[in-house]
Amino acid sequence: MDRRLNITVLYDAIEDREKARAEAKGDDFALAYESVARALQENGHKVTLLAAGTDLRSLVSTIAKDESELVFNLCESLGGVAQHEQHVVALLELMGKQFTGSSALGLTLAQDKALSKKLLHYHGIRYPKFTVLREEPTEWSAEVDFPLFVKPLNQDGSVGIDRNSIVSNFDELKERVAFVHNECGSPALVEEYIEGREIYVGILGNQDAEVLPILEWDFSDVPDHLPKIASAEAKWDRESPEYKAPQVFPTDIPEEIVTRIRQASLDAFRALRVRDYARVDMRLRPPNSPTPGGPSEKWECFIIEANPNPHLDPKGELALAAKKQGLRYPDLINRIVELAVERC
Repeated sequence: MDRRLNITVLYDAIEDREKARAEAKGDDFALAYESVARALQENGHKVTLLAAGTDLRSLVSTIAKDESELVFNLCESLGGVAQHEQHVVALLELMGKQFTGSSALGLTLAQDKALSKKLLHYHGIRYPKFTVLREEPTEWSAEVDFPLFVKPLNQDGSVGIDRNSIVSNFDELKERVAFVHNECGSPALVEEYIEGREIYVGILGNQDAEVLPILEWDFSDVPDHLPKIASAEAKWDRESPEYKAPQVFPTDIPEEIVTRIRQASLDAFRALRVRDYARVDMRLRPPNSPTPGGPSEKWECFIIEANPNPHLDPKGELALAAKKQGLRYPDLINRIVELAVERC
């Protein structure tokens, strides 16, 4: 992009407090907005940082006074509450601001995991069978067999997902649903557990969206007694076997399955009205993997969710996939700017 812009990078103010607490303990705490700001500056843009706080009058006033040509939206929550992510974008829309990433509608559709699965169903896109429990169950009669994956309906970042999220009987189900209700303040999304591989597919673009190379979080060396999922332990516990699992670009998936994965991801991206960039999370069940009805004889892929505001850390899945495609991190960030400008 030859044009140099005045860009405001918007993020949740709670990130600065979390970094201060981490550094007080002697821990490293990388902030994506700092990396994005540096990448924008490397591309010649003038950058202003704006921390979104929970004082709405102050936030509205600050945004109203902002004279930048584009807001680079990194606000994945407000005050740490993920459900307010779309409200921040709705505010930008109402105030006529140009910004990167998905609209309030796209964020809303993707964040409600039950609603998003219903949309996937309408478009013929495969996903795990599921039900939503807003109260503790007294019996189990749903057409979803154990083992089950229990998680919050509308949280991100593996909040409420840990080693106990996979349940194998009714007593464990009741206990986990109660945990999600009480500790996460959310209805429980109960899915069939897909025994298989954790796959991430990055997408960049709009009308002619580009599907980036498939990335896998390879849990194959994690001990069999531990669930092979993107749990809180996998993301945050540096001493856990899950955390030490590598992220790789798989070479053993047949080309026809790669094509199917890429198309399903693109279909989900479009069905959920996502734009500019996203990460689609999938489970891939190889042939002869355990299934409730017996061994599977073919490769099967299931959309878990589409993340329309994925973490833009240089070591994040989207940045790694872009690098594999030949886009350096500053190029990726500038491409997102280009897409937003073209769209506006």
